[in-house]
Amino acid sequence: MIKFYFDEMMSRPVAEGLAQRGHEVIMAIDSDMTGKDDDTEHLPFATENEAILVTLDHRFAGRAAQQPTHAGVICWTGSQTDIGGMIRALHEFAENETLETATGRVFWLK
Repeated sequence: MIKFYFDEMMSRPVAEGLAQRGHEVIMAIDSDMTGKDDDTEHLPFATENEAILVTLDHRFAGRAAQQPTHAGVICWTGSQTDIGGMIRALHEFAENETLETATGRVFWLK
């Protein structure tokens, strides 16, 4: 099953909604990862934990597309206030992808 790593931009209600659906979510704020560098700290942390990194940061996601050695990145491009939409899209992603199929790829969800 897919595990998610939420960077500092992602909200706890989305994480809680996914947890209610049986998904494991690691939050940066709970892992002492706040204020860390996206490329050199968040991305390796997610990969070491075999988790898909989820962010709202489009520039970071674009840079991650140039780095094939990560566990995968999801960038949310829809409304940041659409908590239900985020939960549904991430749940569906987890139902249709595996860590193996996501490795080294960047997904743009909305």
